[in-house]
Amino acid sequence: MSVAEEAHPLPGGQEEAGQPTSRERGVTMGQRFAGETLGTALLVFFHAGTAASDRLLRHDAGVPKTVADVAFLALADGLSLFVIIMIVGKVSGVLINPAVTLGLASVRRFPWKDVPAYLAAQVIGAVIGAAAVLLVFGQLAAEVGRVGAVRLSPGTNIWQGLLIEGLGAFVLVLAISATAEDPRSPGGWAGFAIGMALAAAVFLIEPATGAAVNPARAFGPDLVYALAGGAVDWVAYLVTYLAGPILGAVAAATLYRALAKQPDGKPAPPRTGAEPRGEN
Repeated sequence: MSVAEEAHPLPGGQEEAGQPTSRERGVTMGQRFAGETLGTALLVFFHAGTAASDRLLRHDAGVPKTVADVAFLALADGLSLFVIIMIVGKVSGVLINPAVTLGLASVRRFPWKDVPAYLAAQVIGAVIGAAAVLLVFGQLAAEVGRVGAVRLSPGTNIWQGLLIEGLGAFVLVLAISATAEDPRSPGGWAGFAIGMALAAAVFLIEPATGAAVNPARAFGPDLVYALAGGAVDWVAYLVTYLAGPILGAVAAATLYRALAKQPDGKPAPPRTGAEPRGEN
């Protein structure tokens, strides 16, 4: 087991804080693959589904997007991520984002040998989640809601989008590094802190790029929308929604590891009442 997976005692005998993002020992790769697929499918279903639903409601009412709509999307994205973390965190570690996966791997917080399986699970889950949006909302989800796909605002070009999506992923991975990946952080708070970090990022950048902050979140709806007959700007996807979050995630993971002198140990899973304390 690599240092990115195994929990180690802290200096001075300080006990590690349990986090819901730390997977349990003994979980097989098949279980982890299934957990990442499920988690990513749920994330895309909630995030893209909420975006599609908001577009459908505004279309029916004939009103433009307002600050209230952006706040609604931000809270829905953040709270749903919190719930997903609690569901699959102890199974797979709940990365559910290729940018997070590559960012953590770049600083040895996640083993490179597991990266291909996790990326595959995230892509498959994203497509399943986007297909579920189309199934629930019907053809209007494609015609009006664009299956919840993100796109650049008229005043934002792909290079600005790259910086904006990179900034969003930077904020998200800073929160992940400081809570889920740091054994010195208070126990049990990682899921909520990460969800609120995403909510803050969405509220900040959603008007410019749609705030995917996740290449899988952007890819799943784009693919399903294209299969349903929609026009997708794949160059914008590659530059803004793929490269942007990956660069931001790598920068955040690198900065936090250097700035906070992040220990090699990973937080242990939360202890149950039946577990003796002090065992690793």
